[in-house]
Amino acid sequence: LTVVPESVEAKAAYVSANVPVDLVSAARRRVEEAGLSPTDDEFNGLLAYVWPAMQKMKVRDDKYRNAREAAFTTTAGRDYLRELSIDELPGLTTPETTAVMLALAFEMGMPIHFVAPAFGFQKNIPYPDNDELRAMVTRSWNVCEKFGVSIGFHSGSGKSAENYRLVGEITDSNLEIKTSGRYTYEMGRALHASTNDADQALWRDWYAFTLDLAVAGCFATDETERKMAREFVSETLSTAGMSPEVYADPNSCRAALEALEPSPDHVFWFEYNFLYVLAANGRAEKSALGDHSPAGYRQRARFYSISDEGRLRFAQNVAKYVLFLAETTGLAAT
Repeated sequence: LTVVPESVEAKAAYVSANVPVDLVSAARRRVEEAGLSPTDDEFNGLLAYVWPAMQKMKVRDDKYRNAREAAFTTTAGRDYLRELSIDELPGLTTPETTAVMLALAFEMGMPIHFVAPAFGFQKNIPYPDNDELRAMVTRSWNVCEKFGVSIGFHSGSGKSAENYRLVGEITDSNLEIKTSGRYTYEMGRALHASTNDADQALWRDWYAFTLDLAVAGCFATDETERKMAREFVSETLSTAGMSPEVYADPNSCRAALEALEPSPDHVFWFEYNFLYVLAANGRAEKSALGDHSPAGYRQRARFYSISDEGRLRFAQNVAKYVLFLAETTGLAAT
């Protein structure tokens, strides 16, 4: 657990004691060359927060590089792309944070190809204000251009065509859209539409799993988990024209959700569906999630055994979505 010093003096002392002085100077110089001037407190505070993670990243990067050098003799074989994901840092990512993180990575011998700032994206929800989005992405892109890196948009699936056109225009299509959450959604759409009985059984089990998790989340003891779950459920019910005031007790919440026609387009299903893939025996319990034992992989195998119709529908859905992204972001001509 990283404990960040609170005072200006304590942050400076931490950096002085733990981060090589040459690295600090070189990173600061790169940031200034990019046209940014974070205060000493901002700079030291960020270094103190991320330094343990950057050290781990360097160790892993060295191991991966050594493995590729042992496996390949050509430059093409040894080269690989690096993405710096900083969207999990607190709050929206400032240009100063982007610059400092990139400067650190480059000076530590890890040239970055994509950086993923936090823009406030939610999976499968269009960004509501294109003017605001333009301003945020432009500020980040101005930094990225100075470092020669592209932007990775995490939680990038399900945005509007206007959102995608805008970010493609700003970055001149030097971007990456993270869409992993979209593919399980497209699988859900494929199973929901399939006429195959086994596909329908998998779909029903999958939907019930997400409903169980949503209800449990709405009454979780953790405040953040409860808040997010209620947002997903309220949005689902409001979109269906139903009252979102269903939090008197779990039974009321469950009854409201069970009154809906099962659909992969419900927000709560989209947000929880990916957890089903490795849920041991399909159980909607925290202890069963992300299970890498045989029980988890038996669950995963259910998706490999879907019908030919289900596979075709899934492939069609994914192809259509990828083409949509390529065209709207300018990666491919329309």
